[in-house]
Amino acid sequence: MSSLNSVLDIAKNALLSSQKAISVTSHNIANANTPGYSRQVAVLEPMDPVSFGGLYFGTGVKTTSIARVSDGFQTAQLRDATSNLSMFESKGDLLQALEGVINDLGGTGVSASLDAFFSSMNSVANNPSSYAERSVLISNSTILAERFHEIDTYIRQSLGNLNTEITAQINEVNSIGAQIADLNEQISAVEISGVSANDLRDRRDELLKGLSSILDVSVVENNIGQVDVFVGGGPFLVAGPNSKLMTSEINSEDTDINNIVCNGVALNDRLSGGSLKGKLDAAAVLQDVRDEMNLMAATLVKEVNSQHSLGYGLDGTTGNDFFEPLTVYTEPVVSNPGRAVISGGAVTASNLLTLDDYEVRFSSASAYTVVNTDTDAVVTSGAYSSGSTIGFDGLSFVITDNTGTPAAGDRFRVSATKNAIRDIATLVTNPNKIAASSTSSGVPGNNANMLIMAGLKDSAVLDSSTFGQYYNAIVTDLGINVKETTRNYEAQKLVTEEIQKARDSVSGVSIEEEAISLIKLQRAYEAAAKVMSTADKMLEALLNIR
Repeated sequence: MSSLNSVLDIAKNALLSSQKAISVTSHNIANANTPGYSRQVAVLEPMDPVSFGGLYFGTGVKTTSIARVSDGFQTAQLRDATSNLSMFESKGDLLQALEGVINDLGGTGVSASLDAFFSSMNSVANNPSSYAERSVLISNSTILAERFHEIDTYIRQSLGNLNTEITAQINEVNSIGAQIADLNEQISAVEISGVSANDLRDRRDELLKGLSSILDVSVVENNIGQVDVFVGGGPFLVAGPNSKLMTSEINSEDTDINNIVCNGVALNDRLSGGSLKGKLDAAAVLQDVRDEMNLMAATLVKEVNSQHSLGYGLDGTTGNDFFEPLTVYTEPVVSNPGRAVISGGAVTASNLLTLDDYEVRFSSASAYTVVNTDTDAVVTSGAYSSGSTIGFDGLSFVITDNTGTPAAGDRFRVSATKNAIRDIATLVTNPNKIAASSTSSGVPGNNANMLIMAGLKDSAVLDSSTFGQYYNAIVTDLGINVKETTRNYEAQKLVTEEIQKARDSVSGVSIEEEAISLIKLQRAYEAAAKVMSTADKMLEALLNIR
């Protein structure tokens, strides 16, 4: 009905709606710098009109909801971009640190020490009777061994630190998962009544973004506003109001880095993004570099010892190793179902060593096969007898029943290179025992044996490469990996920034726009107040008629 009362009612609703809209605008301004905040707007609609005197009269305005301005597609894009950026950043930081240790820019690393070692051999060959030249050779070989040790220590510490960091991030993931599950419950409880839980959704999106920086996630929202979060393209971390705990478990295939497990599924090979993936990728590079360095050190020990043992020292002795001889590393696979143990690894003939890695695989409690894991070739097989020596390719070891016998599926690893950069050491401490001569006749004899040893520097004894070429290839490959990761990071950073800008252009708060909106709402509020004042005066005038 069109009356002064209805005009007052319209003015009242206009005042209340403007007040609510001003409150929303104030909330936007207050959160302009809040990470992850999505702009909100008061949704205004005209109230239902009424019919009077053959005409329809409007009855004012009402606030139907407080809408959250957000684009789900952009939000998902930002999560994916953040995940990739974090992966490249994490991997790049670790590889750059490794490059600083491996690279020989200071002239004091493995490459320079290797050159000094072989140069000392040439000096001894030029003056085989010189005690001083022999002492320098021992000194330079010790320095070379120390350079290998430094790399081994760095890689071991780095892998240990990575395990610690991965465990810490797993705990962080569990905390975030629990918070998301809790927000799921709160959001559905609020929205079941038809009210949008805007700020709660912002908090959840920000947690999901933080989660994606650690590992890749996929998010699915259900019809009651709750989200399910899947990690590594498989198991769920969050399902509605419930969350699962991720754990760190011993990896039977890789004892350096633990398995990241969720819902009983190991994620190490399933992750495709996030800082965890970057750490795992960096760990793989660390392990590859260590394996290559181990092979280099083991080859150096094998070749130098084999030749040195053929020569004679100033004291007339022969058959002496220059470096500490290689040791055989043996270990059972952690997941072995049987109870046998392996021990007594030894080098029986260094000239037969392939420097490849092997596995002893049991097909039953009484039968085994030895496989070269570098070539996948079967080396030998036989019937198992507890305590009997197993030998092949210059290696030997013993497998023995312990608290039980071997079982089908048991595997034992055997390697003569695994700890080479850790164990390499100069065995000759007496300069007179350096075997420079190929004959025991006369003192100092000749320099023929030392010339052959010095010639090892230019011999292609390591994967068809010299020692220097092989090491340079390690440094080069690492440098290429670092450069590629850095470029990917820079490119992904630009992509992420663009997606963030696109998201902010839709969902972000513009202080200028909100200020303009505030002025408009202020004017609307003042106008509504004027309408109410006018209607009040009209009503007063009407009441004063006598």
